[in-house]
Amino acid sequence: MSPQENFWPGVFAIVLGTFMAVLDTSIVNVAIPEMMNVFGASTEEIQWVVTSYTLTMAAVIPLAGFLGIRFGIKKSYLASLFLFTLGSLLCGLAVSNGTMIAARIIQAAGGGLMMTIGQSMIQFVVPREKIGPAMGVFGISVFVAPAVGPTLSGYFVEHLDWRFIFTVNIPFGILAMFLVWRCLQESEANRKQPFDLQGFVWSAVALVSLLLAVTKGEEYGWDSFTIVSLLMSALICGYMFVMRELSTAHPLVDVRLFANRQFTLGLLVNSLIMVGNFGVIYLLPIYSENMLGRTAMDTGLMMLPQAIASGIVTPICGMLATRIGLKPLIVGGLVLCIVPGYFLTQVDLNTSMSTIHWLLALRGIGLGMCLMTSMQIPLVAVSEPERVPAASVITNISRQVATSIGIAGLISLFTRRGAVHAAQMGEQVTTTRQSVVETLSQWQQMYVAKGMSLSEAYSSAVGLLGQLVRKYAAIAALQDSLFVAVLVLVAAFLTMLIVKENKAALQAGQEASRSAIVD
Repeated sequence: MSPQENFWPGVFAIVLGTFMAVLDTSIVNVAIPEMMNVFGASTEEIQWVVTSYTLTMAAVIPLAGFLGIRFGIKKSYLASLFLFTLGSLLCGLAVSNGTMIAARIIQAAGGGLMMTIGQSMIQFVVPREKIGPAMGVFGISVFVAPAVGPTLSGYFVEHLDWRFIFTVNIPFGILAMFLVWRCLQESEANRKQPFDLQGFVWSAVALVSLLLAVTKGEEYGWDSFTIVSLLMSALICGYMFVMRELSTAHPLVDVRLFANRQFTLGLLVNSLIMVGNFGVIYLLPIYSENMLGRTAMDTGLMMLPQAIASGIVTPICGMLATRIGLKPLIVGGLVLCIVPGYFLTQVDLNTSMSTIHWLLALRGIGLGMCLMTSMQIPLVAVSEPERVPAASVITNISRQVATSIGIAGLISLFTRRGAVHAAQMGEQVTTTRQSVVETLSQWQQMYVAKGMSLSEAYSSAVGLLGQLVRKYAAIAALQDSLFVAVLVLVAAFLTMLIVKENKAALQAGQEASRSAIVD
């Protein structure tokens, strides 16, 4: 399979499909209350609409390499895109929580395969001199979609219908399938490629157990029997998977790539960046909606400057990568993430929205410089052409796992630190303090003026004081969690300093990616 001259329509189709798949990991969150009312589902039941999507995506990603070899990359991508579009249609037609979960599993199976196969397809069909801009454009679909998700979903829920969140994918999915079918060439297929069923089972159980544990850890308790059992299952199945892949002649995933030091370091850098990035994407909406009382639409608009800045910078950095190398872009991007990230740790109830916009815009520039380029570091480290698709599979698995762990870890930290700060503030705010007594007296008089009795007014004043304590405790917990996210990015920065990368290696890695022929 050789590079194409007219590849941009096909790349657009790949970006469109991947954008929809990534977008649907977060866009559904705003519609959760609406679905609860329509389906009559409890909070725990409705959460499986979100959880099932994440788990299924992780489980099917290891299949991407095998499908591309066995059936050809183009056919595999078309099939995954069709599956995602069909799942979107079924989501829009769902009549119960159970049918919605089933439809989300179908949708996620297509989405998980699309992201990995799409990245491999770009590496195959794009000429050498255009690979940087193409991967930069592809990065928009992967990293901008989660940031604009709240804005789109807020608009759909408030002004249209919540089902439009899913059905809007249908025309775009059909368009993407048409463009892929007409504009992209097929790779050679090896019909005799054996399927590593045992490896797939071990990997699926390990990934699902791990992600389910980190997703439900805070809900059930990290030391509960359920979570400990899931973590143990993930550890055992992960070990069995590695042993299987090392012993079979046709592994589902080439785990021997981890013996490549630069590949492993590059993977670590990318994973740390994912943790620091997506944890913040989920923490700031909590600040906006729960602490400031803003709507989902307002929250989306608050996050929009970061998405816009990242979307503009990502393709530009893709063009610059082959000229100045990946490492300078990643190091510079991390600095631009860490500095405004530190100032974000100082946000409180009095922080102006313009300040947050500017900080997020600067952070978006940094993310545009380091997110997509850090994904290329592991691929560049692989010199053998036939191992590039396997490296792409591992990169996507690590990204999915890192994202889930980052979100779950930081939200868990936020919850726990909130309880600690609330307890500490509660010890200081007592009715024996003169300042507290005076404040309660003023509030009591305020409620009496509204027609309440003295006892009712006093109870309301105490309740208001408790709300303020919890709110300020939540602010302090948010600052702690954002600071940890900054530390994660600092760890990525320090790790990146020991990664060896130069322009010649980048060009050689891209040449390997383009000339890789599946056989």
